[in-house]
Amino acid sequence: MQSKHPGIIALIATSAILLAACRGGSEPPVVVFPPTMPAAEAQQTPGISTNSGLCQNDLFPVKPGATWTYLSTGGPGGDFAYTNSITEVRENGFILSAAFADLTRTQEWSCEPGGLKALQLGGDSIAGISTQTMTAEFTTIAAEGLSLPREITSGMQWQFNLGLEGSVAMPGEQQTQSTGAYSVAMQALGRESVTVPAGTFEAVKIQATTTVQLNADFQGVPVPITANVSSILWFAPGVGFIKSIENSDFSGSPYTATTELQTYTIP
Repeated sequence: MQSKHPGIIALIATSAILLAACRGGSEPPVVVFPPTMPAAEAQQTPGISTNSGLCQNDLFPVKPGATWTYLSTGGPGGDFAYTNSITEVRENGFILSAAFADLTRTQEWSCEPGGLKALQLGGDSIAGISTQTMTAEFTTIAAEGLSLPREITSGMQWQFNLGLEGSVAMPGEQQTQSTGAYSVAMQALGRESVTVPAGTFEAVKIQATTTVQLNADFQGVPVPITANVSSILWFAPGVGFIKSIENSDFSGSPYTATTELQTYTIP
């Protein structure tokens, strides 16, 4: 049985890099930094690597106090700005915070020999979603794969998955337990010059396909809820994520959202 609300879940996967959680439309989206996915043919591109420290990554400078300010336009929740910052760094992990005008959320990351891995959707251990037709809370119960490998070559593919469990409720209905998965498949497409408000960069281009699948039970009827988001992302060596173009569908209306780096500071 297909869900009556397939577009709602697009809020969960509003991009491989950005996770929107609109609370009744009154608060800005929750932003998360991670995942990416496949394409096909690409030209040879020199590998990207770092040699010291588990958290070192050319495409995501993990340094205390590093900040990136973005502007996202064209999405179903309207235009919004936010600032990502590294607020804590440990030998094997770090915390990424996303700040809006009146909201700040955090996300745990782990640093592994192969690269960096997001351990949560974003916002402590529980990610909440609320719209006019659905309210949900999910806890991350498993994380597999890598969000951003330490070494990336053109044509390389990788996968990132989060297992979820929590509750979902529609207006007038009791909450029901739900399980699900957030998956991102990725492929590096080579390099190209990209200009954003923060400057012009020779960036690594990545194609990402994000899939969110939830399984809920309403009044004894199983309701699968699925959303898919296709994105192109650009990362500049030594700078980090600089731009994304995301295509998806929200409540039957297709949209294209663009996020661009406005300013950044890397100590």
